[in-house]
Amino acid sequence: MDIVTSLCVDEAHEPASFYPQLRDVSADKRRRVYWQCTVVFFSTSVRCNPDARHLLYTNDAAPATWDGVDHREFLSSIGVEIRQLSFQTFCPPQRFSKEFRNAFYKLDVLQELAKPTAADHSLLLDSDCVWTRPDPKLISLVQSDALLLLDAEPESTPDTKIHGLSRRDMGNLYRELDPNYPVEAPLHFGGEIIGGSRARLGEVVEQLRAIQDQVLVEYPAGPPRFSSGRTLFDGDEYLTSFVCNRLPRPWTDTSPFIRRIWTSYRNTNVRRSDVQLTIWHLPNEKMQGLPVLCRQMLRRDSAFWRLAPTNLAGYLGRYLGVPNPVWSPQRLLTLANKLPRLVVIAKRMLTRPATTV
Repeated sequence: MDIVTSLCVDEAHEPASFYPQLRDVSADKRRRVYWQCTVVFFSTSVRCNPDARHLLYTNDAAPATWDGVDHREFLSSIGVEIRQLSFQTFCPPQRFSKEFRNAFYKLDVLQELAKPTAADHSLLLDSDCVWTRPDPKLISLVQSDALLLLDAEPESTPDTKIHGLSRRDMGNLYRELDPNYPVEAPLHFGGEIIGGSRARLGEVVEQLRAIQDQVLVEYPAGPPRFSSGRTLFDGDEYLTSFVCNRLPRPWTDTSPFIRRIWTSYRNTNVRRSDVQLTIWHLPNEKMQGLPVLCRQMLRRDSAFWRLAPTNLAGYLGRYLGVPNPVWSPQRLLTLANKLPRLVVIAKRMLTRPATTV
């Protein structure tokens, strides 16, 4: 089986994507951040899944060398195959999407994993995920006939508003696109994980292409909007949720293995039970623990490479705040990296002209 992630950068002929978590970060810094995530993702997966083939799909052809370390060369040295793939089939039109635009690249990757030349089974994950332990049960599920998906909001009711949008609101728009849509309050499937056989992934890709083509024809001026004002193309998850909620064959929930864990200083949902999960998805850690971990993993003599794979969770948690409090020594290093940017923001606020009422 293949374990896969993707890395997509903005291209010169396309408008830049909006990155809510990296809004003040330059394009080159963003490249480095995502290459660092990729190093951590594959390093942890190689330790936990030594028998799997590891693939990185990317549209980034530029050198990936920082501080004298070639990240491409490092990935190759640990057995990762890097495949160049242009962003074409699922790249949204400029008028359709700006926020999370590059997230649609993973749908191009999914299309590759569904081709007859691909492996029999694949697991596609976001690059800001880490493996904390080997898990034969998860690997067995990937290699079965199951389609692995994640309910991103398992505790929400049909009317729970998340970013101003409920599952029932999603269903209202989906029925606008398909009057016979079978689910009144569809689940919000997370884009951080999808896996299964080549045939099951192909079923998803076929429907993704169909709904994208339908929207491009029926909404030439711009994509349809939810009641909250967000559009169907404000992130790939709305499109994939449309498809996955109406698939004719059942899917398998991966929530026993993976969770979206928020670790910011203002918003956290960390649970002590998270240390038992096989995979952590950590969107807030791109600029915090993951870069610090990357420096450790690039050193083949570091403690990370000497630990038994069954002991990785405790090691990773000290850098990533799962479940330890943010004042652990490794986490304090990330605060030091943030200080220059925080000082600049504070100065801007202090020098901003007063508003007259």
